[in-house]
Amino acid sequence: MIDIEQMTVLIADDMPNMITTIRSMLKVLKYGRKFVPAENGLEAWRCLTKESDETIDLAIIDYNMPEMTGSELLTRIRSDRNLRDLPVVMVTGNANMEFVAEAAESDIDAYILKPPTMKVLQDKVWGVVENANNPSAMVRHLKKARDLEEEGNLDEAISEAQLAMKANPDSSKPVHELGYFLFQKGELKEAEKWLLKAAEMNSWDVSAFHHLGKLYLTLNQTEDAFTYFKKAMAINPRDVTRAVYFGTILLEKRMTGEAIRIFDKALSINKDDLKLKERIADICMEKGAKKHAADLLEAIAKSDPERRGLSVKLGALLEELREYSKALAHLTKAEKEEGENIDVKLRLARCYMGLGKAIRAEKPLKEVLKIEPEHEEARQLLRECA
Repeated sequence: MIDIEQMTVLIADDMPNMITTIRSMLKVLKYGRKFVPAENGLEAWRCLTKESDETIDLAIIDYNMPEMTGSELLTRIRSDRNLRDLPVVMVTGNANMEFVAEAAESDIDAYILKPPTMKVLQDKVWGVVENANNPSAMVRHLKKARDLEEEGNLDEAISEAQLAMKANPDSSKPVHELGYFLFQKGELKEAEKWLLKAAEMNSWDVSAFHHLGKLYLTLNQTEDAFTYFKKAMAINPRDVTRAVYFGTILLEKRMTGEAIRIFDKALSINKDDLKLKERIADICMEKGAKKHAADLLEAIAKSDPERRGLSVKLGALLEELREYSKALAHLTKAEKEEGENIDVKLRLARCYMGLGKAIRAEKPLKEVLKIEPEHEEARQLLRECA
C-alpha cells in the first residue's frame, strides 16, 4: 500500500524549474515525504535501479528528455519484474493522437499536460495512487495472468485472462491478452478469433493489431500480416521495437522501399538516437539494403566523428559498394585507428586500384605481406599493380 503523504516520488525532467514546480505543488498538497530529482531519463533509471533502502512509490516523468526519453524509460520500467507495477504519471507538452495511443499501449497510469495546475496534479496523483492501492478485479486477474505466463503456466494464464474478461466485458485489453496467451500456446485459430474480437471492440487496440500481424506471419499469410502491422504502425508509430521488427520483415521479403520508409519514420521520431541509427544500419547491411546502411552510417559519422570502429565498418561497406573515393577517407582514418589490421589495408589497396591508382596501392599491400608473407590476395593484387 502506498501512503500518499509518506511516499517517495521520483520527478524526472530536463528542466530544473519544472522539477521545482512539481515538487512545490506536491508539498502544498501534502503528497509525498521525499522527492528524488532526475534531469534525464537515464539518471531516473539509475535512481530506480540503484541498491537502496529507499523505495520509489511514484514516478512523475517528462515525455521528452535527453539521454533516455520518457517513453524509453517507461518501457524499461514495464519490462523490469521488480519495477513494472510502479505507478507512472507522464508529463507532456502535447497529447496528440500518437501520444495517447502510446500511453494506452505502454500502460501509462496517467498523463498531465504542461504546464501542470495544482488541481490537475492533485486529481491525477490521487487517482493513480488509489488505483495502485485498490486495483480493479480486471487488473488483478491480468497481473496474475502475466505472472503465470512468465512461469510457463499458460493454461492458468488463459483462465485468469477469461476471469478478467468477465470482470470487465467492455475492455478489449483482457480479450487481446487472452488471444496473446493462446498464440503463445500454439492455438492459432482460437488466438485469431480473440485478437480479431479485441480489434473489433477497440479500433485503437494496438496490441491486438500487433499480435495479429505476428500470428499471420506464423501462418504465412503475408498480406494479412502486413495489413495489421501497418495498422499498428499508423496508430502508434513511436514504438521503435515494432518499427525495427516490421522493417526487418519487409527487408526479408525484398520490400526494401517499404522497409526504409518504416525505418525513416522511427528515426524521425528519435532523431538523436545514434545507437538506433547504427542498429538499423546493421540490419540493412545484413538484409542486403547496403546503400541505405551506408547513408545511415555516414550520418552517424557526421554527428559523431570520434566514434571508434565506425570508420572500419563504413569504409568496408563503401568499398563493397564501389564508392572508392568515399571509402578511402574512412579507411585511411581506420588504418590510423587499427594499425596492423590486414583487412583495412587490403580494402585501401582495392580502393586505390578501383580508382586507377595502382601505385598508391603498393604501400598497403607490402605492409600486408610484411605482416603475413603468404597472404595470397595481397600477392595477387601486388602482381596486378606491377
